[in-house]
Amino acid sequence: MSTGSSVPYRLRPNKSVDRELFLALLARLAAQLRLEECQYIGLGGAFLEDFRLVHARIGIKEMFCLESEEDVHMRQNFNKPIGCITCIHQTIEDYIDTRDFEKPVILWLDYTEPSSVAGQIERFARTVGVMPTGSILRVTLNANPSSLGDPDPAEVAPAIGNLSSDRATKPTIQEWRLERLRERLGRLFPNSLTAADMPRRKFGKSLLQALHLAVENEMLSHRDREVVWALCTHYADGQPMVTATVVICEPGDTATVEIVEGWEFCSTPTNPHLLDMPTLSTMERLTMESADDPRVKLGFNLPKSDMGADPFDAFCKFYRIYPHFSRVEM
Repeated sequence: MSTGSSVPYRLRPNKSVDRELFLALLARLAAQLRLEECQYIGLGGAFLEDFRLVHARIGIKEMFCLESEEDVHMRQNFNKPIGCITCIHQTIEDYIDTRDFEKPVILWLDYTEPSSVAGQIERFARTVGVMPTGSILRVTLNANPSSLGDPDPAEVAPAIGNLSSDRATKPTIQEWRLERLRERLGRLFPNSLTAADMPRRKFGKSLLQALHLAVENEMLSHRDREVVWALCTHYADGQPMVTATVVICEPGDTATVEIVEGWEFCSTPTNPHLLDMPTLSTMERLTMESADDPRVKLGFNLPKSDMGADPFDAFCKFYRIYPHFSRVEM
């Protein structure tokens, strides 16, 4: 189970925006792919909020929630918000491997363990090759570069500004991490990656490149299908994460391709959305929504996070799905 799944969405605004983008994509494709007839398969955490929303927005009635931890599985059965969810005490990988899927599915592989990222990428690529056409597959990966480890200070050259005082004999920490990523990914490592791709704000895009490479290589063995990259995101609510969503189409399915590529939020591994929403008071949010030039109207700058996005631009791009939370007494 994802440990992050137990964190309330009110504490994860970027995750909330990511989820709303995914739901918007499903709604856009629902009529073309008849998604209400699909199965939805994923990890629901203790509260199954994603399942509730997918059912409410799309109308899917066959839903399967996988969970390997017994206590969490028992909480799911207690908390499940709708009766059409079947909670299964099993890993999602074992569930996929022991079933033949005859009709399209919406499958969400939600991973948080960074040390297994190569296997997670390979699993997603293989699954793209076996699921029926008309399926929608989504994956979440941990994109924290510090998961590659920290070198012994004696192994790397100490940085002085943008330079290193000992570059002739020792690598920088970013070069050191690049080699660790090469070891972790093995044949999935994109040759175009450099040390400049290792900082926190760029590392997620590096993983998406590896994912893209794995899926495209897998598709060479499957001429009966095409993959349309529909939604890729990079965000951090504490841990940096990346997501990628693909639609599996029959060759020549131009209608589905046009629906995806005509969507304003369509994004690919080479150009993912950076979700870096500012934390705003209610007055700031209302001002940002109503003002023609919120920078002037507010009269002050908003702080940037370590992901580096401009907070005004980020809000302007996603203001329609910016999360609103309020306290309700029960």
